[in-house]
Amino acid sequence: MVRLSKLRIFLVLIFSLMAAPPALAWSPHLTADAFAPETLLVVDKTNQSFLVFSNKSPLRKEEAWQCTTGQAHGDKMVEGDLKTPEGIYFLERRLANNLPYELYGELAFTLNYPNPIDRIKNKTGHSIWIHGRGKEVVPYDTEGCVAMDMVYMLALEDLVQLRRTPVIITEAVSWEPAETIPESSRKIADLSREWARNWQMKSDNYFEHYDSRLFPRSTGQSFSRFRNHKQRLFRQYPWMDVYIEDPKVVKGPGYWVSYFGQVFKAPGFYSTGIKRLYWKQDEARDFRIVGEEWRPYPEPYLEQQYLLSREGELVLVLEEWRKAWLDADLDRYGSFYHARAVQNNLRGIRSIINHKQDLWGRGNVPETIQFKDIEVSLLDHGFQVQFIQSYASVEGYSDFGRKTLVMAPFKDEWLITSETWSEIR
Repeated sequence: MVRLSKLRIFLVLIFSLMAAPPALAWSPHLTADAFAPETLLVVDKTNQSFLVFSNKSPLRKEEAWQCTTGQAHGDKMVEGDLKTPEGIYFLERRLANNLPYELYGELAFTLNYPNPIDRIKNKTGHSIWIHGRGKEVVPYDTEGCVAMDMVYMLALEDLVQLRRTPVIITEAVSWEPAETIPESSRKIADLSREWARNWQMKSDNYFEHYDSRLFPRSTGQSFSRFRNHKQRLFRQYPWMDVYIEDPKVVKGPGYWVSYFGQVFKAPGFYSTGIKRLYWKQDEARDFRIVGEEWRPYPEPYLEQQYLLSREGELVLVLEEWRKAWLDADLDRYGSFYHARAVQNNLRGIRSIINHKQDLWGRGNVPETIQFKDIEVSLLDHGFQVQFIQSYASVEGYSDFGRKTLVMAPFKDEWLITSETWSEIR
C-alpha cells in the first residue's frame, strides 16, 4: 500500500468522518455449519487476533495468532482512511517478490477489496492485503491491511486455497462448538443450484435471481444490458452445460456469499473457475443476487469431478436408450435423438425413425442388445460415448462392433447428435 503524508491522512480521516455516519459494529457468532467451508479464517479487530477454525461438528478453534489491523477503528469507507474493511473477503493472489521487508515481510496475499457489496456502498480504496512483517507486530499499526509475524504467514500459506479461501474480517467474533445450520445457508445453497440450472435451461427465471436495482451498482452496467448480453448467448449457443460443486455459504454483515467451482461448456467453448454470488434479501425477504465474481482458474480436480458427474448421467441415459431400442418402442427410441441427428448415412430424426420403422415393421426387431467397456470423453461439440455393442435380432441377424455416440445437453435432456458404428471382426 502506498504510504500517505501526515497531512493527507488527517484530511482523509476528517472527510471519512463527515461522509459516513458510523455503522453498528458487526460481531458474528460462529457455529459448526455444513454449508460453510471446512476451514474458517477470522480477523478479530478488537482483540487483534487472526483465528483459524476447523468447521466440523464440533467447531474448533485451531489457532489464535497475534495480528495488527488499521490505525483507525471502524469499517473502511474511503481510500486512505486507515481502516481495515469488515465483511467476507477472499484470498486472491500470492505475492512473494520485491516486497519491502520491514512493512510486508516476505509474503502477502491480496484480498478482493472492494467486493461487490463494497461497491454498492460506494466504498473506495484498494490493495488490502494479509501480509507479513519484518519488524515487531504491534496493535493497530497498518494503513488498512492485516499483518502478522512471518512464522504465522508461513503457517497460513499451508492452509489456504487461492480464490477459494474466505476471510471473515469483523470487529469481534464469538463462537460455540455445536452445529447449527442456519435456514438462510440452506436456502442460498439451494438457490445457487437453481440459478445454475436456470442458466443451463436458458430460462427467463434465471434473471429472477437478480436484484435489478442493486446489481447494476456492483457491476457498473445496467441490468437491461446484462440481460441482453445473456439472452444473446442463449440464442448463440444451441446448448449450454453448467456444472457447479456443492456451494459453500458464508454470512457477512447484511449479506451472504455462496461460492463454488464452476464449469461452463457450450459448442466450441469451455471454461473452469470459481464463481461467487453475493446475496441480499429484498423488501419481500426473498434472496436476490446483488453482485457476482468470476475467477477463471484451471483446476484438474474440478474438471475430473465435472467429467465424472456427466459420465454418470450419460451412462443412465444410455441404458434408457438401450431399453427403448430393445422394446422396439419407436416414439421412446426417437426421443433420444436431436432433430438434426446423424446416424451413419441417415440425416435427421425423421430419416432415423423411418429406417427403424421399416426394419421393425418387417419383423426384424431386437432380441438382445448389450453394451460393455463404456468410455466417456469431452469434445468441443459435446461428449463422446464409446462402447462395444453386441446385437441380435429375432430374425437371427447379429453383429458385434464399436458404437460411437456424440451427445449434448439440450436444456434438461441429453440428446444424441451423431451415431456411428464400425464392425469388429
